[in-house]
Amino acid sequence: MKLILIDKQDIATIAREEVLRDQYHYKVDYAFTFEDFQSKFAVGKYRIVILDFAIEPGAEALEFVNSQDPTQRMIVISASNEYSEPHGCVYCVEHFNRRRLMKPFSVMELANLIRDFEETSCAYYRE
Repeated sequence: MKLILIDKQDIATIAREEVLRDQYHYKVDYAFTFEDFQSKFAVGKYRIVILDFAIEPGAEALEFVNSQDPTQRMIVISASNEYSEPHGCVYCVEHFNRRRLMKPFSVMELANLIRDFEETSCAYYRE
């Protein structure tokens, strides 16, 4: 399974990427900038895009994916309580294929969400 990850360049992100690749056998691409993400997204089809919308390249990538393919599976990770969708949860659930995971979270939680993406609803859905 091919994934792309956009998050802060820190030790937790590097560890997540390594564990997803080494223990769960996912192919993980990492994008450091929006331009890097855009070029990788244009070339390869990713099963799931994982991004932190609270950082600049993540917010740009979120808008880009929405404009290119609103059905793209996305896991939005963030420590922020803000919505990743300005129109709120109901709109997001009705129009996009996203799930939310609040930081901090374990790699196991992320791996389980990746594995069970289709069977899982957004845990933070509020009407």
